[in-house]
Amino acid sequence: MTHKSSEISDCFFNLANFTKLYKSPHMRILVESLQKSISENSVFFIHGERGTEKDYIVKTILQLYPNTEILRISGGLKRKPVCSRQDRTVCIIEQFENSDILSLFRYENKFKCSIFLSELDFIYLYRDGKISSEIYDLLSKSCVLYIPPLRERKQDILPLANFFLQEISIFLNLPLKILSREAKSLIMEYPWEGNAYQLKQCLTKAYILSRHQKIVPKDIFGEYDDKLSIKNFLEQKIGSLLKDFENIKNSNLYETVIQEVEKALFILALNETGGNQLRASKILGINRNTLNKKLKHYSLI
Repeated sequence: MTHKSSEISDCFFNLANFTKLYKSPHMRILVESLQKSISENSVFFIHGERGTEKDYIVKTILQLYPNTEILRISGGLKRKPVCSRQDRTVCIIEQFENSDILSLFRYENKFKCSIFLSELDFIYLYRDGKISSEIYDLLSKSCVLYIPPLRERKQDILPLANFFLQEISIFLNLPLKILSREAKSLIMEYPWEGNAYQLKQCLTKAYILSRHQKIVPKDIFGEYDDKLSIKNFLEQKIGSLLKDFENIKNSNLYETVIQEVEKALFILALNETGGNQLRASKILGINRNTLNKKLKHYSLI
């Protein structure tokens, strides 16, 4: 199914606004790369964890290609796509692993722009045998835009939260609400495993539930806001340990706590990734070799 890109009129999605929105160095570089890569027949590969702002980047790209048709393909080709003129079409392709998507690019005309979306880098997809060498060659010439998880770019959390609140306000046609100082502190501490999508979901719920113009922690996380704070959780747990260790000389509490937290994180990351050390190291934000050494040190492999 195709849609006219002129139907997408949301004023948020343009490079000027995104340049103001993002504060983290990586996302500023991403926006600059995007700006330099806009041309006829451009191919973009956007990847990042589930819940990162891939759709927002897509909408920004669409604003740069006015008066075009949009063709969305998900899960491979079941039949030849229908579009009036391929050279006036922006093609958005997702869930393309193990599918014959290459046939799209064998037609006589080229798309005005092609956008591939994935949670993983195409290099890993190729190594795992999920894409063909032809697709790999195509994507190796693309503009690659990687969106890091939100926990790795805390500078973007508050600007994104304000952005989402403005978007929610316009969508619901209701007055704008803002975050209280305590709410800002809480969302900065929270790990946001679901990334920007989870942040927006929480803020949408808070916007609807809040009776006042200022959103407070209870509006976001209900009665469990203290339990959801990593800082508060660790303070409670370590506080009880201190009482047990205060009368013991050379208790080595620091090393004990660090090692136990590390081991727990490594186990959780490996379970989440099915034992894939490369993906686990990305989640943890450390070098793969470092992770491997730590796993051997703790006899986890």
